[in-house]
Amino acid sequence: MKNISIVTTICKDCIDEGEALQNTKWEDRYLGSFEIANPKTYVDLEGFKKWKSNCNVLISLLGDLSNPWKEIFIGNQGNSLSNTTSMIGGLKSIKDTIDKGYLLRVEDLIFAEAFSNLIDQAEYLFDQNYILAAGVVSRAVLEEKLRNLCEGQKIEFSKQKPTLSDFNTELYKTKFYDKIEMKNVDFLSSIGNNAAHNLPIKKEEIRKLIDGINDMLLKFN
Repeated sequence: MKNISIVTTICKDCIDEGEALQNTKWEDRYLGSFEIANPKTYVDLEGFKKWKSNCNVLISLLGDLSNPWKEIFIGNQGNSLSNTTSMIGGLKSIKDTIDKGYLLRVEDLIFAEAFSNLIDQAEYLFDQNYILAAGVVSRAVLEEKLRNLCEGQKIEFSKQKPTLSDFNTELYKTKFYDKIEMKNVDFLSSIGNNAAHNLPIKKEEIRKLIDGINDMLLKFN
């Protein structure tokens, strides 16, 4: 498994989620009945908490390699717009560092201990009621599995970054699996995409996503 691609996917998803969160900004203009001259700007609190959980999954996966950025994410940062902007900046710095190959040890270090099995981490997050984070991690596992299956079938893509749907369609076209399996993968992908984009999602849907991916890992190991 190309572990670096999973980390990159989670990082990109967190950037997208954070930038979407910026659109929820609002100003706390009043203190009681008095209007504040320089009001502080915040983002949606619930969305911020979910997003921060996802960011901390990424930091945990990076382990010691996250030290240059850890202070930005770990702690009791509030849902102010300035904190949100700072965290997005940290995420972009992490992605840029990985893209430039400066974290070459990631391949050797990621999953070496507690994260040796990402789907187990998704299970842990689910049990701790970090539902959205569990969905994001599960989606990353699904994407990497489909990518590996396509590589095994010598499937090539004209796109630089093929989607889950692209992987699924080509595996069906090459008759690697049947239409039932294609629809199953499409169902799992839709749940994973909803989690990655912070759309409304139910706990039982994430349960189905994790169970479905476990079944795929056993079927196509």
